[in-house]
Amino acid sequence: MAYDYLDITNEVIARMNEVSLTAANFTTARGFQVQCKNAVNDSINYINQREFGWPFTHLTNTQTLVAGQTRYSVPATSQSVDYDSFRISRDTTLAVAGITLRILDYKEYTQKYISQETTTNIGSVPKFVFRTPDNNYGLHPYPDKAYELKFEHFIKPVLLVASTDVPTVPEQFRQVIVDGATAYAYQYRGEAQQYGINFSRFEDGIKQMQTILLNRADYIRSTYIPYSQRYGAGAGGF
Repeated sequence: MAYDYLDITNEVIARMNEVSLTAANFTTARGFQVQCKNAVNDSINYINQREFGWPFTHLTNTQTLVAGQTRYSVPATSQSVDYDSFRISRDTTLAVAGITLRILDYKEYTQKYISQETTTNIGSVPKFVFRTPDNNYGLHPYPDKAYELKFEHFIKPVLLVASTDVPTVPEQFRQVIVDGATAYAYQYRGEAQQYGINFSRFEDGIKQMQTILLNRADYIRSTYIPYSQRYGAGAGGF
């Protein structure tokens, strides 16, 4: 059995005693079959909403800094950012050793250092990173050269569209996706009891994922700040 959008959807459809889809008619599905397709994506989205630090959504972001620029944007695909992981890469050409940035509270930045944004020729190798109110980041001091900056972040789930699309959730948790999608399919039908039974099974599967994946990942720490989290909440909890 393949691990793709078509086969996962058909597994849900089979549980609902409906006619399965094929690669030929997948994009033109109608009625309840469309709801089953939507249910698969709803299930995957819920899994990602329950945890912002799944290892399978982890990426390292690399950005070339701009001399004289203080503020930068996190990737649009980012769901959460590890502010403890910001570092300047070692570069002999730029005469910079590798350095891990310290976290600076945004309020402290505005009280003591924000004048750098209107002052020229005071840049150097950044030593601090701060999270801005719009959930992006800034550096102090601002860079005087095009240093390479790296940090760890976790990306948002990618919507499955084509029949051959493969979820980012590892295949070993296929049944968790199916359980969640089945719950949502029953919800679409208005069958509250079956929805509750299957959603409970879905939650149990997510808890098992947490035990297997997160308890083994030492780099998942309390330092992770969800990208959607408003500035100020937990700013000191690093």
